[in-house]
Amino acid sequence: MAHLRLHIALFAIAILFVFAGGDSFADWDVGDPALYYQLPDPTGWDVYSEWRYGVANDWTADIDTSITDIHFWGSWENDVVGDMGDLLIQVFDNDTSSSFAKPGNQLWEGVFSNTDSDPDNDYTSRLYTTGDQGWYDPRGQDSWERHDHDNMYQYNISTIDNPFEQEAGKTYWLMISTNYEGCNWGWKTSTDVEGSTSVFWDKYGWCGWEWQQLKQPYGWCNPRTPLDVAFVLTPEPATLLLLAAGSLAVLRKRKK
Repeated sequence: MAHLRLHIALFAIAILFVFAGGDSFADWDVGDPALYYQLPDPTGWDVYSEWRYGVANDWTADIDTSITDIHFWGSWENDVVGDMGDLLIQVFDNDTSSSFAKPGNQLWEGVFSNTDSDPDNDYTSRLYTTGDQGWYDPRGQDSWERHDHDNMYQYNISTIDNPFEQEAGKTYWLMISTNYEGCNWGWKTSTDVEGSTSVFWDKYGWCGWEWQQLKQPYGWCNPRTPLDVAFVLTPEPATLLLLAAGSLAVLRKRKK
């Protein structure tokens, strides 16, 4: 009966999407439809993600569809919030040529602002929760502060004029970075590690510029445990309707 109610609810949501003109959720809440999600750790780390050389997390596609909405969580170092700037979203294919999986060739990118200058490529944000949270810059020799800030935000991109087209069975990497000046933004870690461990571009590493696996800071735990970051991907309304009508159970969290 519970599964029946779930499918009915998904079908109803899909119908609302289609007959509302295809508009997507501005925000995303737990229980809303999703192709893939990793939830944030409210007491976790916010990992600094430098413009074009930041943090990346993988996902594996279940179906062929367009990614029309991207939602994720993050915070600002010392709670110093940036006023004007852009978000850069990049998608890469999966490189398995080394000892750990990492981003390969770039497949797609989009730049999104909060200025409403381009309504087809903007983003919104909202205060999601508050609590004691840590700041982490994993590059070089690690820089971290366990009690750094209190505010965690959800960021929502629901107006993508050229959405990424995922293909079933393929693994991709999502990288998110910002170019705000005078302040630092970090991507919130997740409660779980799904698929491969997240990676970051180590601009100051001993071995030169290269991808490294994202793990707890040195000195925080031994052995250092892997980390992932939190995000949600949602599909175009037509795909949502087909999924709901087909009772594919559907819109589920991807497991290893």
